[in-house]
Amino acid sequence: MQTFSRRNIRLFIIVFVITVLISALGWFIFLRPTITSLNKPPQTAGSSLQNITLTEFDAKGKLLWEITSKRADYRQDSKIADVEDVKGKFYRDGEPLMEATGDKGTIDQSTKEISLDGNIKALAIKEKINMKADHMVWKSEEDVLKATGNIQIDKTEDNIRMTGKELTAKPSTDVYSLEKEVVVTAVKPPLEMKSEKVTWDAKRDRVFTDVPLSVLQVKDKLQLSAKKGDWNVKKNEVTFTGEIKAKDPKLDVELVASQAIWNLDKKLVTLPEEFTATSKSRGITVTAQKGQAQLEEERINLTGQVSASFRSTQGVVNADKVEWLIPTKMITADGNINYQQPDKNLNVKGDRAVANLETQTVKVTGTNVLSTLNP
Repeated sequence: MQTFSRRNIRLFIIVFVITVLISALGWFIFLRPTITSLNKPPQTAGSSLQNITLTEFDAKGKLLWEITSKRADYRQDSKIADVEDVKGKFYRDGEPLMEATGDKGTIDQSTKEISLDGNIKALAIKEKINMKADHMVWKSEEDVLKATGNIQIDKTEDNIRMTGKELTAKPSTDVYSLEKEVVVTAVKPPLEMKSEKVTWDAKRDRVFTDVPLSVLQVKDKLQLSAKKGDWNVKKNEVTFTGEIKAKDPKLDVELVASQAIWNLDKKLVTLPEEFTATSKSRGITVTAQKGQAQLEEERINLTGQVSASFRSTQGVVNADKVEWLIPTKMITADGNINYQQPDKNLNVKGDRAVANLETQTVKVTGTNVLSTLNP
């Protein structure tokens, strides 16, 4: 048997080592198992992610939303994610629209809808309108925001707050419609409006409703109800229409009208159509085509076919104009005065009449007449 020389043995060892190294390298390159990057975990069905940021784009490639969450669980179809501790920023045509936070939520990539639940706080960026709700859904492709639960909307700049149970809004146009147990409050003057549906057009500084509403001026307890209402926030003026009833407990005056315009800053109520004013304690009822009630001065001015009737004398004064100074208990009528007291078969005409509600007297004056009429 031939014996290997040392040189041959050395050569054999070298060749063997090289062969092993080449085999190992080939196995590492071609046969090793795939290892996923820890920095980019796969978004496969049923997977969970921690501390993530999710973004979505519209058909034009513009950003729709950017959501950060502490945890996201992907469902079986891999297009819906359940997220926790959510903070998001929503966009329209690539422009920032809203910011919102919530305890949890759902992101549907197929319908491009985001829903949030629990302790929801949102901000409409342009108009700086704050929102709170129990449940909120943003339909990005329709530009529609819906919310339910204990909803609150407020704008600090305008000192306005709205609460209700259901909200439908278009954040891009800043129009918000609240329904069910809606209450609108204003800070100055303290005002409370209630209705079953109220719409707030924030860009146009308008709050309105087409369903029955009631209003309370908190300071003076002035109450008003109507079929419709339209509040111009910039002018701080409310227009009421349809079956208007107003009551001032302090002055003991009630108004019934078809239209009224209430300027909150000037404390002026303008009555552009026929109305009736009544004071039961004073026993007087006044009707007119037009009028104004100056709440601060406690004065009512009436014009156009004015008629004032007095319960104590059973008398009626007809005139072109009437001024009723409530604190002084004086009513002054001017122009084409006609005083009638049927029980005494009395009919007096003149240019001016002054009625004193305290002494229950009426004085009629004119070119050819001067009469003081007692009950």
